[in-house]
Amino acid sequence: MNKFFSLLLAFSFAAVSPTVDAALYSTNKEAVFSIDPIDLLFEGRISAVYEKKLSAKNSFTVNASFWDYDRNSSAFGVGASYRWYFDLFEEGKSSFNGLSVGPRLDGYFWNRRYNEPSKKDNSYSTLAVGGEVNYKWVFNDKWSVEPTIKFVIPIVRKAEYGYPNHGVGVNLGYCF
Repeated sequence: MNKFFSLLLAFSFAAVSPTVDAALYSTNKEAVFSIDPIDLLFEGRISAVYEKKLSAKNSFTVNASFWDYDRNSSAFGVGASYRWYFDLFEEGKSSFNGLSVGPRLDGYFWNRRYNEPSKKDNSYSTLAVGGEVNYKWVFNDKWSVEPTIKFVIPIVRKAEYGYPNHGVGVNLGYCF
């Protein structure tokens, strides 16, 4: 149910975007650093994203995250994505503004701890590929709000452990 409300929030932000002046969302900055408080509140995962502008309509991101998957497991993740920005409403938006889509690659390093002496602790890695859809607003040429939807398919994982193949969130960022 919490994921439903997060998804509803993300689409609500996107639905009001054509009614607001695009000049309010313009930026000449070259990078954005953001965190996802929705991920922290609902999934217990700390996520951060660094996005670097490559051209007027493209950017590259690097992300890192950490979470306690359950009481006995934790994970550290790193990933990257490439984004194409689209000016759907022909408002003259620059990169870092509006709708973006692109592929992503994520890797997680898991640690499983057991409280029973008969079971051995273990660790393993997961590699996943997929895509993301985002919509970003930039306010006052320095703050950004970005609802995001991610879909990934694990291509390397341990069979007995699940892997989250989708996610929604809202990144709050600082442009510099």
